[in-house]
Amino acid sequence: MKKIALLFLIVLLGSRAVLSQSMILKDVNEAILLAQKNNKDILISRQNTQVQKWNVALAKGSRLPQVKFTTAFDYNFVLPTQLIPAQFFGGKEGEFRSIQFGVPYNLTAGIESSLPIWNAPLRQDIEIAKVNQKIGTLQTLVLQDDISTQTARVYFATVFTKIYIEISRQNLANNDSITRIAAERKQKGLIDQLEYNRVRATQLAIEDALHQNEMAYQKNLNQLRLLVCDTTALVEGIPLNPSLVKQMLPSLSFKADEPSTAAPRLQLRAEQFLLAKETLKKEQKQKLPLLSGYARYSEQAQRNQLNFLNFNEKWFGIGVAGLRFEVPIYSGRVRQNSIQRAKVNVEIAQMQLDNESLKYQTETRDLRITYGQLRRSLQANEENYQLNEENMKLVLIKYKSGVLSYDQYLNVFNEVLNAQNKYLRTLADLMINGKLLEIRNAY
Repeated sequence: MKKIALLFLIVLLGSRAVLSQSMILKDVNEAILLAQKNNKDILISRQNTQVQKWNVALAKGSRLPQVKFTTAFDYNFVLPTQLIPAQFFGGKEGEFRSIQFGVPYNLTAGIESSLPIWNAPLRQDIEIAKVNQKIGTLQTLVLQDDISTQTARVYFATVFTKIYIEISRQNLANNDSITRIAAERKQKGLIDQLEYNRVRATQLAIEDALHQNEMAYQKNLNQLRLLVCDTTALVEGIPLNPSLVKQMLPSLSFKADEPSTAAPRLQLRAEQFLLAKETLKKEQKQKLPLLSGYARYSEQAQRNQLNFLNFNEKWFGIGVAGLRFEVPIYSGRVRQNSIQRAKVNVEIAQMQLDNESLKYQTETRDLRITYGQLRRSLQANEENYQLNEENMKLVLIKYKSGVLSYDQYLNVFNEVLNAQNKYLRTLADLMINGKLLEIRNAY
């Protein structure tokens, strides 16, 4: 007996330790903040935004002077030979003497520099990089909105499956008492086997519904933990108290029907449209002339032997500086095709922006319509739920007293199930839609 008590105490303390280490999400706002802070997809997107900042610095660096050190070592294992008339060297006319040019070993070291003086495409690359940086930031905000929306949906799905479990357990407890009464009446011969089988079948159906709800709760909880990146996260239940439920509903003041241009989705499409226009400008500027400056200085050592460390031997210097002017004349219609492609991309980006604005406006209106209808339906479903809960208590008393038959009890029970499902669905949809509208109204 002492061993059993000690084992029970260890299990109890262990379970309390686990619960104390768990992250309890008190409301949907806490879940969304945790997801925005810890979600891996958002963290990756923020890192990509940092990469875009470096791309801007790289684009700016291409317009600065470029300086590099060069060195080369050549071994001429076969030297060039030229035949020269021998008479230049005092020989006979018509004879030739072979002369070998160069030396086997050559070492060259020097510095080269270049500077783009006029290069319109390079300047346009900087503008494109800046737009891409803004696009990266907005993509993170759009992803953050999507994760917030998913978190809100999954959070309420988890909370309400937990409520379904509690209600299913209560329904099962009620039917357990009905099943015990039916078994006693069957033994006394008051009911036949058919009615008892129906009672038992109803009990098994409720048990299966309870198991289904438990499975759905665990799946929803796993999805919520994935979004917030916390494997210990748990949720608190929502009390089905009408006054408390109304306090939890967001108080929304609807804005004009026109969507806010501050919405990240619309800002992203606007920046993508701007990127298409900047890209078109770059393609058009590819036709412009290019002007750049350059300078090179190098010294070369020529040796018959590998003695480059002998500084008594001469090194020969070569220096050059100048300007390079380039005018593109013909490129096989590559530039013309690139410009036409960029123009089409601008048209596509414009249509995507218009379409996104229309979709966002329609979605917002649908959310408002749904939210308004759900608020109107909540009161009726809430009253229906409370009446059926009261009916359930009364029918249990009457069935236990033998006043009602099982068919009458089952009719009331089915009505109670229907009222429970309608009320919980309405309440869950109302809270989800309210939170989604609250997120949209923040812009």
